Amino acid sequence: MGWSRVFSLLLIFFSVWFSGCKQRSSILLEREELFNLTFGKLEDQLDLFHITESSYQVQPSLWTHDGRFYISNSTSAKVMVFSSYGDLLALFYNPDRNPPPIQFPGEKGGAVSNRKLFPYAFNQIGKIAVTSNGSVYIEDKLPEERSVFEKELGVRLNNIILKFENGEYKGYLGQEGVGGTPFPFIERLQVTRKEEVVVICRTPTLWMIYWFSPDGTLKHKLSFSLEDLPMPYEGKVYANLDTILPSPVSPSLFFKVSYFKEGLDSQTGIRYGIELLGIKMFRFTLQGGGFKELFDVPENPTILRLKSSSDPVEMPLIYELIGILPDEQFLFLSGHGKDARQLLVLQSNGKVISKRTIHIEDSQLLFSTFHLSLEGILSALLVSDVGAKVVWWRTDLLLKE
Repeated sequence: MGWSRVFSLLLIFFSVWFSGCKQRSSILLEREELFNLTFGKLEDQLDLFHITESSYQVQPSLWTHDGRFYISNSTSAKVMVFSSYGDLLALFYNPDRNPPPIQFPGEKGGAVSNRKLFPYAFNQIGKIAVTSNGSVYIEDKLPEERSVFEKELGVRLNNIILKFENGEYKGYLGQEGVGGTPFPFIERLQVTRKEEVVVICRTPTLWMIYWFSPDGTLKHKLSFSLEDLPMPYEGKVYANLDTILPSPVSPSLFFKVSYFKEGLDSQTGIRYGIELLGIKMFRFTLQGGGFKELFDVPENPTILRLKSSSDPVEMPLIYELIGILPDEQFLFLSGHGKDARQLLVLQSNGKVISKRTIHIEDSQLLFSTFHLSLEGILSALLVSDVGAKVVWWRTDLLLKE
């Protein structure tokens, strides 16, 4: 073989190799580390391992808005507001459950602080949401003596949504609106671009949706059981409602539904459990009612190394719906091997807009919580046994590619 031939083959090889490297590097969506949090009782720390009278501990919630990061801490009954550099800008807190916030002596001897402090007698903080004009909604749980037992639903009603404007308490939302009956368990708290508030609740048999105008007027109240879900398959099929999310821009709800059938060996006739038939997305329009099927959620085939086997195997992993992007695109996350997840963005017709791998050190984490902002940026609070990180991925830029 002549040198010219060898040289040509080498050129082809390195061209393909570099092209492959470029292609692989473009698959990874870069993560930006914003700031860290330590554990403790101070105003800018997370208190996650404090022993309380209750065995139930609510995980922190995260909300991002206009470059600010709102993090709830149920154990300390507080909500911290940070800049993207980790500076504590404001604190909603129960003075009886927190030490006095640190203040610094001023030039004339008085105490000063650049942190806005909003004391309130929170009981057990849960989920949080922030509107585009800065109104802050905080889920709180009523004391046992103020809760109500609902016989028909078989649940205790003890959750309310507190509203704050510029740090000032403006009343609470219940089922009927301002000052209404407490909610059952709150699965999700969302706000729309029009500053409407959507509260999604769950009972043992129902999903319940309450949609409020910005002034707290109840606009829509709906409830769904498994029997109410559309059934696109024939035969003995079981439906499971995975997620309900409100649209950020229209009076619509999006349902992610999984369908299963009983597994049956065709040769022996032995039943061996259930198997997944498919996962579908539906739109439910509040004004007209009725479900419209949008697309099938794909599986994520991923190479995994199981403890029971030395050889890697390919397994289909399920995508979790994280949020709805500004123009009603759907952002999903799925496991994708060790310390990685796959991010998938789909249009409402199921067309893939983007597919990326993101790095999350799951093997080191106690838990993680995500938030997709109205601007389309994915943020996360990643908690390990030594502290917490706040990070984000510029998923909004994927829509411009």
